[in-house]
Amino acid sequence: MTRFEHAGLSLNSHFQPIYSLAHRRSVGVEALLRAEQNQLALSPAEAFYAMVSPERRHGLDLAVSRAHVLHFAELEQSHPRWLFLNVDAASLSRPERAMALANTIREAGLQPGNVVLEVLEHVLEVDEVLIEGVNLLKKAGFLIAIDDFGVGHSNLDRVCQLEPDLVKFDKDLLRSAVSQPRTRNLLSRLVRLMHEIGALVVEEGIETENDVLVALESGCDLVQGYYVARPAATPDADDIITKRLDSRWDELMVRDLLKRKITRRQVELARQAFVQSAISLMQGTPFDQAATPMLSMPDVIRCFLLDSEGRQIGRNLNSRHNTVTAGLKFAPLADTTGAVWSRRAYFQHAIDQPGVLYMSEPYLSMTDTRSCVTLSMAIEIDDSMHVLCADVLAPRPQQSSFS
Repeated sequence: MTRFEHAGLSLNSHFQPIYSLAHRRSVGVEALLRAEQNQLALSPAEAFYAMVSPERRHGLDLAVSRAHVLHFAELEQSHPRWLFLNVDAASLSRPERAMALANTIREAGLQPGNVVLEVLEHVLEVDEVLIEGVNLLKKAGFLIAIDDFGVGHSNLDRVCQLEPDLVKFDKDLLRSAVSQPRTRNLLSRLVRLMHEIGALVVEEGIETENDVLVALESGCDLVQGYYVARPAATPDADDIITKRLDSRWDELMVRDLLKRKITRRQVELARQAFVQSAISLMQGTPFDQAATPMLSMPDVIRCFLLDSEGRQIGRNLNSRHNTVTAGLKFAPLADTTGAVWSRRAYFQHAIDQPGVLYMSEPYLSMTDTRSCVTLSMAIEIDDSMHVLCADVLAPRPQQSSFS
């Protein structure tokens, strides 16, 4: 690999694959600087720190980007891949510098559509001028990735404002999700949120088999880390990476199949009990008696009844199996008589399709802040439309226990 010189530094490149879980191949590589000064290795941070002025940092950024593009051209390419380049803030601080970066990359041989420019999220918080530089590069045709999302106080408004093509989650988000089930749910929701914004998600820091499983479960698009492939002048080929990940994929599929079988059985039992309760109500049985089949189910939290406008009739009928031990903590929320649930999906779906059983997505109950799903069905009682509802405990994510 050709070495390049700039300001007394010897510049070389290593590349780390960024792998698509859906395509089962790498779709890009991140270029990582390998610098030396007087035959001593310098980290990228040390190399840029030695450039004391923004102008000198920008000059180094141009030289590094050029070296990465030329080294990238030396790799064997069996299919199109993006080159991910880290952009220094100095190259974004003025429009002419941003355009100089764009021209340098083009002149070195890559078109903007083949390049993803990575910008650290926390850097954008410091100076609004930098956002102008990002937007210039975006208009020039480069893809933009926000890097290290999740470090410190991440700003979702900033992500929405920039509309990046990709968002790279900081490895600490993954570390937390591996060890904490609640954070694992949050990770999946963050992935969905980024998808709604229009960005693909890269999860960084994939270093263990557990990391792979959590990343797969989160629904992210791309993964990067030492377990996938280590940075190298010539990175691992896709057949090596895919073989490494396939065993984890197979294990996840087995787990999901088992989970679906268990869930289907639970849902079928709940459905049978729910229909039995609904029929009893339509036949004139008092609500507290009609709800007995549902309340006898082990995962059912409560049953409640709504009128045709979504207003709750009477109090909740609570299951004895799932009473919150620290009920006093949520005493102000306990009485839901007259509460209006018309904006909830479980009411809207039921009232639109009378007689059809609906099951909501998991959500946080306002009554006692437990995660639940709600079964609902619109039925006629005394010639008036009502909606029968039952809250069921949502399955809790399990701690990783894979070796």
